[in-house]
Amino acid sequence: MAIREIRQVLARIEFTWQEFWAVAEKYEVIKADYWAELTTSEKELISALQSEANVPLTIQVGSIVCHADPKHTLYIAKGKVVQDLGEQVVVAWDNSQDEPKNTSIYNKYELRFPGS
Repeated sequence: MAIREIRQVLARIEFTWQEFWAVAEKYEVIKADYWAELTTSEKELISALQSEANVPLTIQVGSIVCHADPKHTLYIAKGKVVQDLGEQVVVAWDNSQDEPKNTSIYNKYELRFPGS
């Protein structure tokens, strides 16, 4: 289903990163699975569109992120990646101004970019 919906967007003559991301975001937790099924040209099209939209390709130190699971309490919270551990990253979550930042370790696939 993910591949079908993503390919429907990619088949349009013109589309924006936001239009693509509106579909891809639903499947972000299984990105590795659907990404493996996309053709090289589809991946190149997505990467080019992402670059044009000035969206980082990967989660890295300094990235502002949210949790990828819509059911998770941190789905709407924003955090900043403060350390890259390879497949995992340390995220400092925004809290109220009075409290110190809460940090946690996540697999990169568990996170998403805000608005995406």
